[in-house]
Amino acid sequence: MTHDSVTSDRATQSQQPNVDVYLVGAGIIFPDQLTIETVEILTLCKRIGTNLPETVLDGLPEDLRAKCVSLWSLYQDGRIRTENYLDVFQAVVELTEIDTPIAWLTPGHPVIFDSVSASLLTEGKVRGWNVRVIPAISSIDTMLAELGYDPAHGMLIHEATGLVRRKIPIVRSVALMLLQPAVFDVNVAIIAGDSAGPDLSPLRDYLREFHAPEHRCAFIRSASKLGERDLVTWTPLHDLASVPYERVAGSTLFVPPA
Repeated sequence: MTHDSVTSDRATQSQQPNVDVYLVGAGIIFPDQLTIETVEILTLCKRIGTNLPETVLDGLPEDLRAKCVSLWSLYQDGRIRTENYLDVFQAVVELTEIDTPIAWLTPGHPVIFDSVSASLLTEGKVRGWNVRVIPAISSIDTMLAELGYDPAHGMLIHEATGLVRRKIPIVRSVALMLLQPAVFDVNVAIIAGDSAGPDLSPLRDYLREFHAPEHRCAFIRSASKLGERDLVTWTPLHDLASVPYERVAGSTLFVPPA
C-alpha cells in the first residue's frame, strides 16, 4: 500500500458522516503545530475559510493553500470588534451555503476565545448543520509549557475584562491566567502596531485587592516560529499599568499563586 493511499484511508476515517463545518485550530506555530487529524480534514474539505493572513497561508502545501479563503481583510482596525467578527462569520456561512464540507481554520484551539467559532456552533444548530470541533494546540498549552506550571496545583482561567467587571473573587493560593489584557475594557479592534494600548490600572487595582503590590506577574506572548521562546515580561503588580504596549500586545497575563 502506498503512502498516498494510507493518507487517503486515514482521511476517510477521520470524516464523520454528513459533517458540514469543521472547526479546526492552526496551533500557535503555523503550520508546524497542525495535527495529523487536522491536515487530513483540511484535505477532505471543499473550501477553507480562515482568519490567517495570505502571507501566513503560504506555509501550507499547494493543494491546501489553493482551497483557502483568507478573511483577514475583514478585520478593521478601530472598528467595534463584534462587527468585525460578524462580517467574518457571515463570510464563512456563505462558504458553507455553496458547498460542504468546509473548514473554519483559526489560530490556536478553535473554541478558545474565538467568537466566529462560537457563532458557527450556535448557527449550526439553527440551520441543522453538523458542526464538528477538532482539538488543537492553544496558547494555554504553550504558556503552561513555558512556565512549567502544572494546573493540578490550581488555576483560574478567565478573560481579563470579564474578571474585573463581574468582580470574580480571586483565591490567593490559586494561579490566574487572564486572557486578552491587550484589549482590556476596549470594545474596538486594536490591530495597528503603534497603538497606545488600554489603561490597565483598573485591572491592577482589582488584583491588588487580593495580592501584595510587590507580587510578581508576567505578560506572556507565545512564540509563533520554531526555535523561538515565548516573550515573557515579569513585573511587580504595582507596575502592571506601566508595561509598554508592545510587551502587552497579543499576551496573556499570568499571576502566580501567593
